[in-house]
Amino acid sequence: MKKLTLIFAAFLSLLFYSCGGGVEVSPEMQGFMDEINATNSMIDAAEKYGYNADEMPLDLYELKDPTVTKVEKDGDKTMYYTNFKHGIIDSDVIICWKDKVIVNIKDVE
Repeated sequence: MKKLTLIFAAFLSLLFYSCGGGVEVSPEMQGFMDEINATNSMIDAAEKYGYNADEMPLDLYELKDPTVTKVEKDGDKTMYYTNFKHGIIDSDVIICWKDKVIVNIKDVE
């Protein structure tokens, strides 16, 4: 009985892991995150998707492992709450898209 319970628990864990947990992102957002992984730079990645700014969160850091934690819609804009690792620290920013172009990048307050 104990063995059957362990097998059932493992099955439920795998089922939960395969069905949930992930946040769905647009192809453009996925490309943006892939570009950050390739260049380690938010500035280079953002410019590729139409965003230019004098100042940008985390612009001085070498970034790794971007992960979208939450997605929100605001009219015709989509906001991706994204976590980035830089060294032993990780930081969160909001990346706002409209019509497949980044329109804003800001720190989470």
